Amino acid sequence: MVLLGVSLTYAIYVKHKAKHLQSLTNSHDLHDNAIIKNCSSRLMLEYRKYITTTRTNGEMQYNLTQSTHIPVITSEMQNINTDILGLCTQMETVQNEIKNHQIVNYITISLQGRLGNVMFQLAALLSCAKRLNVTALIPSNMLVSSCFRILTTSNITVTNLKTFHEEMYAKYDSNIEHFNMSINWTLKGYFQSWIYFYKDEDLIRRLFKFSPNIQEPADKFVETFRLKNKTIVGVHVRRGDMLTDFNQKLGYATATPSYLHKSMTYFREKYSNIIFIIASDDISWCKDNIKINYDNVFSKFDDPLVDMAMLSVCDHVIITSGTFGWWGAWLAGGDVVYFEGYPRSGSEIDQGMCHEDYYPPEWIGME
Repeated sequence: MVLLGVSLTYAIYVKHKAKHLQSLTNSHDLHDNAIIKNCSSRLMLEYRKYITTTRTNGEMQYNLTQSTHIPVITSEMQNINTDILGLCTQMETVQNEIKNHQIVNYITISLQGRLGNVMFQLAALLSCAKRLNVTALIPSNMLVSSCFRILTTSNITVTNLKTFHEEMYAKYDSNIEHFNMSINWTLKGYFQSWIYFYKDEDLIRRLFKFSPNIQEPADKFVETFRLKNKTIVGVHVRRGDMLTDFNQKLGYATATPSYLHKSMTYFREKYSNIIFIIASDDISWCKDNIKINYDNVFSKFDDPLVDMAMLSVCDHVIITSGTFGWWGAWLAGGDVVYFEGYPRSGSEIDQGMCHEDYYPPEWIGME
């Protein structure tokens, strides 16, 4: 049984309350068996010999007792969308591999950097696993588990790995298409190219759904302008760490006021009844350099995660530098204008980037 014709499986290993385990033990022999119980409301694949339990603060903790390739998938239906489950598992295949003591092939990744970097890495991992028809094993990462509803993480110990290193941090490496899956792989790099996942955009958009505590305040703020029939353009201005001497020498560049005025003029001329919502790590600079008038408002949030969620629900987006704004713009899905001065031409980071691979072809570059 292949659900939606996809066998991408997630290794999701999270805490479950003791009553859930009890509901299983009442009706199943857990010893040395794979258990699939009530899949319409809960998905649970468990190879019992590898798992011990301890009680902490009234809740049951699940712990692996030894290294294993067997995926453990646990999720409550209220936290996961039905069609995402369809995209994420081939139940019969995984069940048989567990039952027959076979190795389940997987790909994992060494996550590095902050949110924008991590999102590129996860998108490449998930799309690669889907294409190769193997398990995507997401390493435990507090940032990921706190941001997204679906992408819970795994603490399974991984073994028998060969490492794939990308050639350039922001250029598509086609060698990723030719893995020998008789062994397991870990991806090492930044994978900052839309080409890694462009065939699976719908899947990636559904997976990068922010947790309600992040998305809901962003939605509420943007909706106040949408009710006025405004065309909403998000503007992300990255400065902060880009201004350090070290990053300047590497080639990081910050957008100029003239670029911001030019890009905003582009949208004013293209759309009527427009409003700009400006998010930045340096709001004071923005207030000094972007003229405040009837169609400019500034983000009221102190949380950058809410700022990204806010950008993601705008109609169109203007970005300056960095992966944070990139993902806010990509998730929004409308017209995007980007700063062509990033990175600085001929710099170290510029040499690691292919602009055609980093920026989608429909995005518009301006200086």
